[in-house]
Amino acid sequence: MKPRDHAFHYASARARYEAWWRGGRLDRPPVTLYVERPGSVGPRSTHATLRERWLDPEFQVESAFAGLAASPALGDSVPCWMPNVGPDLTSTLFGAELVFGENTSWCQHTLPETADLERFIATPPDFSNPYWRTIEQMIALAADRFAGRFYVALPDLHGSFDMLAGLRGPENLCLDIVDAPDLVRRASLHAARAFVEAYRRLYAQLTALGQPSTTWCSYLHEGPAYIPSCDFWCLVSREIGEELITPSIEMEMAPLERSIFHLDGPQALQHVDTMLRLPGLTAVQWVAGAGHGPAANWIDLYRRCLRAGKAVQVLADDAADALAVLRALGPEGVWLTVYSPFRNAGLATEFLDEVHALSA
Repeated sequence: MKPRDHAFHYASARARYEAWWRGGRLDRPPVTLYVERPGSVGPRSTHATLRERWLDPEFQVESAFAGLAASPALGDSVPCWMPNVGPDLTSTLFGAELVFGENTSWCQHTLPETADLERFIATPPDFSNPYWRTIEQMIALAADRFAGRFYVALPDLHGSFDMLAGLRGPENLCLDIVDAPDLVRRASLHAARAFVEAYRRLYAQLTALGQPSTTWCSYLHEGPAYIPSCDFWCLVSREIGEELITPSIEMEMAPLERSIFHLDGPQALQHVDTMLRLPGLTAVQWVAGAGHGPAANWIDLYRRCLRAGKAVQVLADDAADALAVLRALGPEGVWLTVYSPFRNAGLATEFLDEVHALSA
């Protein structure tokens, strides 16, 4: 028997993801995996500050290229890079300044009082700020440098309530919901409109450069797709989530043909039914969080999502965890992502063969 070719092939991977988006599968589910890389690769930073390093498009793109070139692309692991200045990019559209750490960034709160939400509502998003300009420069430079060998992913965009939490602070926003719910509602819809504008601008730029839809969780789709989410709703009741937060999430999802909701942590589980009722939602990514894995612990939640007609992305601790979930759920509507990197490409190939066999 001719051995299977497990190298990444765009057409095959795209077809597997499209079948998955629709709740089905082709020969097997989509599989994302990683292979250990020996040593460090890429240019060495000589920047005076972390801020300079983060906001240097040439350095970031060259680092990304070196990493992608040193990493085998197997299965449906999209060889892509996401331009990134941290998770609060959308908050910078309203004046938030970013503080950079080694591996992430956070924003300084710029709306100290509840009444400042009125000023926020009256302010249009500023797409000329240095963080947004840096992201656009990274996208253009990466598309040119990668030259079709690798892909450029949509940046991480946080939605309305996470945007407001970045600008006000999560605790203050919780108090605002109690003290001025109508004002918060108006602010959230203004934030959602800014999110949609941000998404459309980036999608148009990437499409014009010949890039498919993908982002940090590396799905594939030829049309508009993204990851709706709301980490903030872990802090509020089911009723507040449904009545106050879902209208802005629905607005953010309106431009999308495909969507995978990022449900993050056990505190978010009270909102599962609300999430599953979102109009047009295609799929669910469940992130159990540290100490709450492996994925095989959450078979009932995956089944609940599948019964609701949503595909699922399974974030497995390792190969054994991924195979256990596959045996329990079957291959329909399941996308397997294995977090622990394989020691070499041979072991990754053996795992893909096992996924094929279990999907027969």
